[in-house]
Amino acid sequence: MKKIPIVLLVLLCLVGVASLASADSSRFSTAEPVSGEPVVTDSVTGLIWQKTYATNKTWQQALAYCESLSYGGHSDWRLPNKKELMSLVNYERFNPASDFPDMPLSGFWSSSTYVYGTDYAWPVDFSTGYVGSNNKTSGSVARCVREGP
Repeated sequence: MKKIPIVLLVLLCLVGVASLASADSSRFSTAEPVSGEPVVTDSVTGLIWQKTYATNKTWQQALAYCESLSYGGHSDWRLPNKKELMSLVNYERFNPASDFPDMPLSGFWSSSTYVYGTDYAWPVDFSTGYVGSNNKTSGSVARCVREGP
């Protein structure tokens, strides 16, 4: 007699997990407001992300790249902070550790300076979701962000 409530509980949990997984896949929507310049809107944070990205940038170059970017019909782009970049990580995934469309297996710069040394910044590695530190003179990837509508 006690088996029926347990089976029902397990079934409800499985339905809940399935609905969470489908919600994650619809979290990001891609649009192309200007031809050849796709953007991705995050329905959870409301942030709008550049879908493309720049490679082999030092931290200073990444900051300058985003601050001067005119893309998708907007010019108010910036390098995301550590918290914003970490919001793209899905720790239930690996290679890539994100549901963001076409996320490469790379480390991306954040605008956040490392707490224990100003010569370092916080990058996020999207192959594993690891958040570490990297010397600001090293080359890494930059993807820009802006506030939503």
